[in-house]
Amino acid sequence: MRRALAVIAGFVLWSVLWLCFNVGLNKFGIIPAALTEPLVRAGPLAALLIGSIVLSIISGYVTASIAGPPASPAVATLGVLLLLTGIYFQSKVWHLMPLWYHLTFLVLLIPMCFAGARLHTSPPR
Repeated sequence: MRRALAVIAGFVLWSVLWLCFNVGLNKFGIIPAALTEPLVRAGPLAALLIGSIVLSIISGYVTASIAGPPASPAVATLGVLLLLTGIYFQSKVWHLMPLWYHLTFLVLLIPMCFAGARLHTSPPR
């Protein structure tokens, strides 16, 4: 039960922070409010990728913290859920962004979740 709650917490955290992050990028004029025309400029795409990386690390850390040892199954489940959700949403805007962005976004989800989990489980120096 604890691992399931850890996965849910990590997924909800990532999702809420992603929505807030996108609102912030929109407020500063970095991305449009509604993605109805192509977004191909490297700056906004890089900002989205960096945000996804940071949120995946945070979510992996929180999931590992809640799950307790061994956290790997919970973190892997979180990563797969994020990947499946990412595939769904990326497919909705596939024609509006370059292929390199979609692939990079999707490929980094699971490894960055594990990077966050490693931050939690690594011994202090």
